[in-house]
Amino acid sequence: MPHRPGYGIAAALLIALIQGCAAPEVAKLPPIPLPEGHWELVSATFAEHGRIPGAARATLAFSNGQLSAFSGCNTATGELTGGDGQLEVKELATTRRACPEPLAWFEFRYFRMLRTGPSYHVDGDVLAIGAGNDRARFRRVPAP
Repeated sequence: MPHRPGYGIAAALLIALIQGCAAPEVAKLPPIPLPEGHWELVSATFAEHGRIPGAARATLAFSNGQLSAFSGCNTATGELTGGDGQLEVKELATTRRACPEPLAWFEFRYFRMLRTGPSYHVDGDVLAIGAGNDRARFRRVPAP
């Protein structure tokens, strides 16, 4: 094939253009730590006004890799792993007190959300968690 002037320059420009379009290195953000402390339910997709009338407000507590939850009727505990925006609860053990409706339905959905590896986000004193169609928001409270 005969040498044609300009092909070398065009090839070099094409390579430079392709290399220039490569995705820039994105600075890695530090991992999102697991939430710590005590939290009280403010709102949930499965509870009007964030609570069941006549029942104590649902709570969550995170400490040293352990999760404690209170539905307003029963308590649940489990080993907590995960991080970076995803909670993983190992074997959520619950008390088995019979709860009246609508508290029983609320508790079922609340504990199910915790068991299914919800995502989480902490913004100051607000904790948002969600799994599937279920979402809940909590506010930080002092330890009891």
